[in-house]
Amino acid sequence: MPFFELRWEYRRAKCVCIYKPAIFLLPGTSRESLARTITVLRNSRLKPLDKTVISWTKMITEYGRAGEVSKAMKLFEEMPQRNQVSWNAMLTVLLESDCLDAARRLFREMPQRNSVSYTSILTGLSRSGFVSEARKIFDSIPITEQNVFSWTAMISCYSHNFQPWHSLKLFSILYGEFFSFKILPNSHTFSILLKSCVDVQSLVMAIQIHAMALKFLDMEHEKTVFVNNSLIDLYSKLGGLADAEKIFNGLKWKELSSWNVMMAAYAHHLLIDKALEIFNSTKNRDILSWNIMMSGFAESGRHTEAVELFLQLLRLQKPETTPNPSTYTIVLTVCATRCMLEWGRQIHTCTAKCGLYFSNVYIGNSLINMYARCSLVEESEQVFDEIYWKDTVSWNSLVLGLGQNGYCRKALEVAEKALKLGVYNYNTFIGLLTSCSHGGLVEEGLEYFSSMSKKFGIDPSLDHYICVIDMLGRAGRIVEAHNLLLEMPFAPNSIAWAALLSACVIHGNEEVGEIAARELRHLEPGNAASYVMLAKIYIRTGKLEQSRRLVGFMDEIGLRKKQGFSCII
Repeated sequence: MPFFELRWEYRRAKCVCIYKPAIFLLPGTSRESLARTITVLRNSRLKPLDKTVISWTKMITEYGRAGEVSKAMKLFEEMPQRNQVSWNAMLTVLLESDCLDAARRLFREMPQRNSVSYTSILTGLSRSGFVSEARKIFDSIPITEQNVFSWTAMISCYSHNFQPWHSLKLFSILYGEFFSFKILPNSHTFSILLKSCVDVQSLVMAIQIHAMALKFLDMEHEKTVFVNNSLIDLYSKLGGLADAEKIFNGLKWKELSSWNVMMAAYAHHLLIDKALEIFNSTKNRDILSWNIMMSGFAESGRHTEAVELFLQLLRLQKPETTPNPSTYTIVLTVCATRCMLEWGRQIHTCTAKCGLYFSNVYIGNSLINMYARCSLVEESEQVFDEIYWKDTVSWNSLVLGLGQNGYCRKALEVAEKALKLGVYNYNTFIGLLTSCSHGGLVEEGLEYFSSMSKKFGIDPSLDHYICVIDMLGRAGRIVEAHNLLLEMPFAPNSIAWAALLSACVIHGNEEVGEIAARELRHLEPGNAASYVMLAKIYIRTGKLEQSRRLVGFMDEIGLRKKQGFSCII
């Protein structure tokens, strides 16, 4: 009998209709035996085994995994009794199904909460960007329920929501108190902290975190490989490539991820040949290995090798090296940079065949940019209209592409739609101001520039000021452009002075041109552009002798203008 009840309970857990369970004929059981069993059940007044809390909770979890949130919630509400595990299971189902409001209500209704409850809600709030709310809940956790997981969840919340400094600050504030309660950081904690150090560009703090990791973790253990990987990545990005190499060479356990992160470190420093050595020596490469190498070739200007590597990847036809959205994005960026239109069209076809074109926003954005760089504005607009999901980058790419190809009024119309929809950011106004500059729409450009902070809450940056300087300069308003450059709340860089100097060349303004050339020469002594452009100004103003002297002076000090080149496809 007990065997039958256990088996029956198992069967009921698998039934779709859980309220009207059926009795199944078990393998090896005769109908006569089954009839006798039912008779015994009736005579002894035994009922089928009631669902225990454990079985109810398991079914709630299973419904959650299947995406049946409403059924899981209904089952939870009908439970005759619940324990902490049941509450936590239902909370997890709601959070993983992105039902944040329902999860909040459930969290408030919990009769009791433990560390799992707190960690779960912190993770859910972090995923949705509610950092302040997460911090309030974290501060309300009793010290008896605090542990390394809740601590790490809050640190991770700051890090993943672009507040790395708060992540490091929280760790430093609570470290002493938590240490007294023997709550110690684990490998996951250190990985997040090291990433935060990279984000705030603090090598000093990174060294301190590294020292603590050596104190609390066995850095030679296999489980700490990803911490060592984080250290390799950190030192390579903060200028300590030698330290990154030292950590990598000292690793007792090297997983594929370790080889990939060291390869990425070399690629980041444009040491492509060293990255290629690692790539060629790695036997079981995954798609990330190929993406790192292709990206490294692209960033170092070796575009042909990037395309050749992509062709090798396609010939492999292995599941672990199937091209992913990042792969296509890298190749499309190469096609855009070199105006490789035919290649770009073929990649476009590949993405459509594998189902990524319509659904992946990154591929869509890369295609918008690629067609715009190849001056095919209609194709760029078509891609924009066809992709399902459009983010801020999609709108910005179209605005910038239209403006750079002379469709300035159309660019402003698209940008206005983005502003009304609230799909804009810092780069939206770069595209707007660039379009106004190329189209000679000075008054419209100045109006957008003045409304950035007042109407849209975006403070103009140095890049925005440079766009306006370029716009005024192209329109011949050299003095205004010069005054704006001197009055802006940023120190002018070489790009700002070069934009002003270029405008002086176009309009033959010798007075401002000499000032801009002198400032540019101070900032970039080895750049011949300041001499060449000033010589052109002298030619335009009829001062041929001064132009010859300047060119002669360039020869004396050994300055040469860099040779330009064009690609004809």
